[in-house]
Amino acid sequence: MTGATTESPLWPIDHPDPVISVVIPTIPSNSHDAVVDSLREQTADAYEVIVVDDATLDICEARNEGIRAARGEIIALTDDDCRPPRDWLSKIVTAFDRDPELVCLEGAVFGGRTYDGERRYVGCNLAFDRDAALSVGGFRSTFAGWRDDTEFGWRMERDADGHCTYHDAVRMHHPDPPRATLDETLEARLKREYPDRYESVLVPDTLTGRVNDWLWRKGVWNVVDTLRYDLQNAIRSNR
Repeated sequence: MTGATTESPLWPIDHPDPVISVVIPTIPSNSHDAVVDSLREQTADAYEVIVVDDATLDICEARNEGIRAARGEIIALTDDDCRPPRDWLSKIVTAFDRDPELVCLEGAVFGGRTYDGERRYVGCNLAFDRDAALSVGGFRSTFAGWRDDTEFGWRMERDADGHCTYHDAVRMHHPDPPRATLDETLEARLKREYPDRYESVLVPDTLTGRVNDWLWRKGVWNVVDTLRYDLQNAIRSNR
């Protein structure tokens, strides 16, 4: 899909009574075909997929529009450049079925970016109770483009009626390096609004961690990750 058209939520995968709804924010210049094709192969039964394809909305507005339109009690978020394993939705549903007090679930990410559960609530692999998310106000456009998912997760921890957790078995493949880059203004705002969580989650507590954090903030690790990704692709193409 190309151009600058505005689309309301689309249902490329529909179900009359979904248990879980996948929400994918995108814009018309990006393709979402591959992620939807991956979702067609899910082992779960009762699920729907909602794509919010609207260049006039920021990522938080798009997610909120998808959440409001969803009919499932559980929302699963991913991005238009991700490839969910076939058991992704089944494992999310199982986690919520086993834990009635669970309101927000984060999972692992591998591929062009990695994540193993440090309470940063990465939006490409995040699931939550729909009513709980709406009760805390959904995603805040104030943080759109940087830490919007982290801020949402911390607000769910603080304000939702239930608890949040991480499951390593709930995995997402993120083929490419992330597109977001550090926004120092929003980083400072997050620190100001959540000083205790910022200190415990994002500030390294070792000398090595502080050095790595400084290198990341200066963009060094982004360059390294890009070079590593390009090298991996070059090796694959020469096989």
